[in-house]
Formats: sequence, C-alpha cells, structure tokens
Amino acid sequence: MTELDLKTSTTHPAQPGVRGGWRTPDRLYRLISSPVLRMVLGWDLPRYDLRVIDRRPGTVCLEVGSGGGFYTTALKTHLGSENTLIALDPAPSAMRSLRHRLDGVPGARMSYVAGDGCKLPLADDQADTLFYGYSLEEMQDPLAAIREAHRVLRPGGELVLFLWRPVFTRHRRRPVVALLDELFERRRASAGPQNIRLIYRKPAE
Repeated sequence: MTELDLKTSTTHPAQPGVRGGWRTPDRLYRLISSPVLRMVLGWDLPRYDLRVIDRRPGTVCLEVGSGGGFYTTALKTHLGSENTLIALDPAPSAMRSLRHRLDGVPGARMSYVAGDGCKLPLADDQADTLFYGYSLEEMQDPLAAIREAHRVLRPGGELVLFLWRPVFTRHRRRPVVALLDELFERRRASAGPQNIRLIYRKPAE
C-alpha cells in the first residue's frame, strides 16, 4: 500500500457524497490537448498509454468524458475496424467538433453521444471496455459514476481509469477507490507525480 491509499481498507469504506470536481471548459480543450504543449510538459502519449486496452474483435468500448478528444483519435486507431467506439461527453459542442475531426480517420466504428457520465445512456451489460481519460475526477458524483460503470460493463469486461492526481486529492480519492475495489477486481495500478492509472475487471457471473 503506497501513500496513494490505493488498496481497499476496511477502515476507510466508501462514503456517500464525494464532492464533484472542476469541469474543464470547452474552450480549453484545444489548448490542453495540444501535442506540443503536452510533449513540453511531459504529459501523456496516447498511442503508448492506450496499449493497455484490450481490442478483441467485436469489442464495444465506451470512452466516458471524451472532451476535446485527446485520447479519442488514438483510441479509435488502437481498437481497429473490427470494433466499436462510443465517445460520450456532456457537451454537445464537443461531440460535434469531435465527429468533424474524426470523420475519415481509419479505425473503429464510431458513435457520438452527448450524455452524463453519472447516468450513462447504455443498457445493462452492454460495453466490453470503459475508458476514463482524466474525466472521473470532473464528474459531479464520482461514486454514482462508478456504480454506472458497473451497471453497463458486461461481466468480465474491462474498466480503465486515468486520474489526474493534483485534482483528485487523497481525501476525494479514498472512497472512490474503495468502491472500485468493492465492485471490481483490480488488475493493475500505477502512479506518478501527475497521474494515477487503474485497470479493473468486472467479475464474471
């Protein structure tokens, strides 16, 4: 167990009412998604980061909180033409812009949905993979978002979370991670100065 408190502890059970995070304004998406800026600052490299995501033929992957699409293009390419990628974000303008940018880009079949990550517009057990690229910490109710992830993910499905550590403080993070470890099987966890990355599986029935 590291200083990140990533291990489930019976002394720190998940509590209701985890405060929602700051929502990135639409106008900042292009700036923070700039490859040049991210290279200078040592931030993420999507093509490398997304190799952890499974891409078996027929996979349905839901990206929750696509925002400016920093990961979406690489995710579409990574999944390939035999799979489906659903990009979801609460901002319709972001979805329209993303659709325009990705039109003609080879890779997975695309759907674009304006929706709430705390109330996912998918049926139960519908997705094979859920991906959160620095979006969970921005949601109004991260615990509700995790319960929704459990609902829509099929048994045996994969949950991949990239969390922005400076925003997702230990106090906010602890009950969220406790709930994740209660509902899912943790497969991998890593942490650096800026981010935390967690990979889970939904237990098979």
